[in-house]
Amino acid sequence: MTKLQASLKVVQMKRGEDRQPVKGDAKHKRVPSPAIANTERRPRKTGDSRRLIPSLRVKTYQELLQEHLNEKLKHLEAQATQVNRLSAELEAAIQELKAISAQVNTDLKSLRGKADICEYKATSLPYVGQKLDGSLVLTARSIDLYKAEREASSLAQKLRRRTGKKTR
Repeated sequence: MTKLQASLKVVQMKRGEDRQPVKGDAKHKRVPSPAIANTERRPRKTGDSRRLIPSLRVKTYQELLQEHLNEKLKHLEAQATQVNRLSAELEAAIQELKAISAQVNTDLKSLRGKADICEYKATSLPYVGQKLDGSLVLTARSIDLYKAEREASSLAQKLRRRTGKKTR
């Protein structure tokens, strides 16, 4: 028996149209099917001639599209965050490369007298920003490779000024 036939049988049974087998008629012996057995467990409204029909919430095509769009927007936001996180990690790795090369340069100067193991040029990293209307913009942001040196120099000057004033 196909699913369609089983469904038809269930509808006929609910309407009272199913044919009861005649006793002794082996051809029409009634065998309960799992589909019918499951439908018989449904709650029925008592005392009313109308029976409850279970209402299934069927989503419209528009609702399905909206759900799909929401999922994709979340994925897009997560990917933009991932790009920015990787960009920050890359900047930290570049700064570490610069610090290591400075240490190597110090060691090479003591051995050879001259050392420039790395050359640095203007560098930029990808960055995903967001406009006021909510749209995303993939752009590049430049990184300042000499920021740490300038900050250290500035701090050293401030400390020299303080110690110079205290000794006077």
